[in-house]
Amino acid sequence: MKPIRCLIVDDEPIAIRILERHLELFPQVVIENTFTQAALALEFIRTNKIDLVFLDIEMPRMTGMDFLKAVKEPPAIIFTTAYRNYAVEAYDMDVVDYLLKPISVERLGRALNRYEERCNQAKQVSAIGTGACINVKTSKEILRLAIDEILYIESFGDYIIIYDKMGKHVSRERISCMEEQLSVYQFIRIHRQYLVAVNKITAIRGNMILIGDKQLPIGRTYRGNIKESVLGV
Repeated sequence: MKPIRCLIVDDEPIAIRILERHLELFPQVVIENTFTQAALALEFIRTNKIDLVFLDIEMPRMTGMDFLKAVKEPPAIIFTTAYRNYAVEAYDMDVVDYLLKPISVERLGRALNRYEERCNQAKQVSAIGTGACINVKTSKEILRLAIDEILYIESFGDYIIIYDKMGKHVSRERISCMEEQLSVYQFIRIHRQYLVAVNKITAIRGNMILIGDKQLPIGRTYRGNIKESVLGV
């Protein structure tokens, strides 16, 4: 197994020590360095190859959000924080996971699994090529749709409506088949009728998800998907 070269960045030394002890249980993880100041960590990654950063958010001088915005090509990020209110913004920045303190070993293991899954998905996408597309059969033609332009998919029995930046497209297809095809591209089921692109979610309000100005309901049996894939809890 390829080593995962990591940094821990947290202004609380005790939080660093706890995370270090947890990470000792994962042999694939190599802790290259730890920092209590984000600015010092920023300098370090500019001259060292790092795969993954465990990053606190609320820190003096430079916050975790500031750190991430300052890196031109950041390594993978797992936020570690005591605050829930940054979750939506964090996922909009394409972080791997969002861990709430106190962090359990089990939850940390799931975050590392998510990182490894993302690496595998990136390899698959790379093999396919950039600008990945899917073929969608309508009543008149076969469309080739760019996956990164799809916002969400709505189901009506044996039919689906695919909403993308160009409009909407109706196809005779089951949403479960689309879910299987698109799971590698970070699409999740939020309701028996809806499949959404995680990176297109703009807000979560109660039992509704917003994609732009469109509100979509969260089904009771799918709330776990939201917690795991979007809120990271």
